[in-house]
Amino acid sequence: MRSVDKAQDTEPEESRSRNTPRRHAVLLTSSFGSRREVRLPGEGSLTIGRGSPTSGPRFFEDRLLSREHLRITATPRGYEIEDLGSTNGTFLDGPRLERPTRLSNGALVLFGNQVAVFRLVADAELSALEQDAAAPFGLISTSSPALALIYARLRKLARTDAELLLVGETGVGKEVCARAVHRASGRAGRFVAINCTALPASLVESELFGYLAGAHSTARTAKPGLVEAADGGTLLLDEIGDMAPELQTKIFRFLQDRTFSPLGSTKPRRVDVRVIAATTRQAIGLGVGALRGDLVARLGAEPIVIPPLRKRPEEILPLVERFAEGALHEIEPAAVRALCLYGWPLNVRELQKTIAHALALSTGVHLRLEHLPASIRGALQRGAPMEVRRRDPRPAPDANELEQLLKQHDGNVASVARALDRKWNVVWRWVVKYKLRPERFRG
Repeated sequence: MRSVDKAQDTEPEESRSRNTPRRHAVLLTSSFGSRREVRLPGEGSLTIGRGSPTSGPRFFEDRLLSREHLRITATPRGYEIEDLGSTNGTFLDGPRLERPTRLSNGALVLFGNQVAVFRLVADAELSALEQDAAAPFGLISTSSPALALIYARLRKLARTDAELLLVGETGVGKEVCARAVHRASGRAGRFVAINCTALPASLVESELFGYLAGAHSTARTAKPGLVEAADGGTLLLDEIGDMAPELQTKIFRFLQDRTFSPLGSTKPRRVDVRVIAATTRQAIGLGVGALRGDLVARLGAEPIVIPPLRKRPEEILPLVERFAEGALHEIEPAAVRALCLYGWPLNVRELQKTIAHALALSTGVHLRLEHLPASIRGALQRGAPMEVRRRDPRPAPDANELEQLLKQHDGNVASVARALDRKWNVVWRWVVKYKLRPERFRG
């Protein structure tokens, strides 16, 4: 459950102008099992430490915190954070905090079992966070101001029949958003999703629009398409950016009047279907790998961009709790730091697979650093100061670790290289050395 603790609602007077909306300094905190939003004072300071949370916004029921653990102070230049000589330390964007440091918007603060993100948020963002806390739109109630605004927009659009174009990296949750829009729309029909990359180009048209018996050599009987199956409901065209330009043209024509003709038929049919398209591509124009500009315009006045998980670290622990489904009671602080510092190139989907993997390795209800993949454990070291990384370089993974990484990243060596913070050719040499076959893990 998430609560909002109010100190003062204003940021330092010097950081605002008459031409910008009022923004509030907020510390969005989460631990395993709870979330809080602490609004920071516009002047003076707030000391955070161990105690009863009912006593005020500065207290956290956390045995790893000192009674006075850290202090955040409003200054004319912004907000500064300092550790107050705590036993277990305060970590800012990876390294341990050694001196008073200015906080930047989006800074990641780790202390005890707490994960906190410093945000400067507008009134609209606070309102959107409160709205989603009361009625979650996605998998969980979001703690990300940016995602909360997107959810607020999608709630309004869901009540219309307008087409939507969702843009975001692989695994970021585009289908989750599409399903949420379908639920909020109240449409009685089915939600039908089709992955455009999973179908050969020659079959996309027949899968979408169906065919009559005898339409081609293997069409012994008629088959309705996915468009017809979604009549009265919602059709998701996932990875539409990978669809051939000529097929994009046919989708555009269908969107104009919701009529289509199955293969082998000259009689058009009309359906009542809402279309949502999703893509990892943001290129618009003509050519391979681009979305037609007219199709983008038809799919919505503006693409809705879902931010990647690395841009919303306040979501990580709540998502871990959701994916664990009650199987975990506690996470080791080092494991928490590793999860929050890792870049998550495959986003929420990768986090879900990681937690399933960790649960299989753990023997109880406690998740430890050793249960996480090597690539994620290495985030602790990569988060250290540069001079420390030069003195103590991260060792190469062994054969078992590299095989697990290839499984996690579906055999994509480039993705494994990004996860390890290494060059592609270095990782490929390891693959050859251990006689691994990346193609075994694809698909």
